[in-house]
This record gives sequence, C-alpha cells and structure tokens, in this order.
Amino acid sequence: MRRAILLFIFGILCAALLTAAVSVYVVHDVDKEQVGHWNEAFLSLCIEEVLFALIIGGGVAVLTLLGLRLFHLRTYSPRLKVVFILGVGISFIQYPWDFVSRVAIPKLADASLYAFLIVAIVLSSIVFIRDAFRQKKLTQARGTIVSES
Repeated sequence: MRRAILLFIFGILCAALLTAAVSVYVVHDVDKEQVGHWNEAFLSLCIEEVLFALIIGGGVAVLTLLGLRLFHLRTYSPRLKVVFILGVGISFIQYPWDFVSRVAIPKLADASLYAFLIVAIVLSSIVFIRDAFRQKKLTQARGTIVSES
C-alpha cells in the first residue's frame, strides 16, 4: 500500500508541475504583485502543489487504510496504474476547477478549493478500495479455477 500512495503522490506532483508551468509561463495566471516575476511565481506555485499533494496523499492514505481494514482487504492493494492515473487526473482537474471558481465566484474561491480537496480525498479513497475489492475477486476467481482443475 505504501508504494501505491507514493505513486499516487508522484502522479499528482508530475501533473502539477506541468499545469504550474502552463499556468505561469503560458497563461500568466499569477497574482498581480508577481507579474513579471515568473520564476518566483512558479516556485510559489510549486510549493503550493507539494502541500496539495501531501494533504491529498495523506488523507487518501488514512481513509484507504481504514477502509481496507474495515472491509478485511489488508492484503490487497490497488493497481499501480490506476493509482498513478488517478493522481495525474486530480492535478489536471484541480487547475481548471480553481480557475473557474476564481472567475465565476471570487468570494468563494477558497471554499471551492477546500471542497475540491475533500471531494478528491473521498473519491480517491473510494476508487482505491473498490480496486482492492476487484483484486480480491480476481484472486478468489483464480483460486477457484485452480482448485477445479
């Protein structure tokens, strides 16, 4: 499970690095006081993304481990491909979510980002636990086929 969480965080960070570069250097979506200071803006955005990845990764780790214990799936782990793609997807969805919320409802932009964090943690944990269930079913099906032969 440790590898899955680390790969999940790595997926978030890889995609976040790309979206941060596009956000700063292409779209120039920075605070007013950082206009013209692109490298500083990129650095501060990278620091935010590391915190974002650690918060989501930590929350997903806790909820997933609790869920795996609750459903007696401790020996099963989600597939690494699913974990990495989910991490990348979260980062690619986060930037448009944040941008639209800042444009559409600027007073609630921070609340929208907090809501995104909660939704991302809960949905990612559900996907991880569901994939562990699939791994358990596949293992049981293989055991049934071998025992029938």
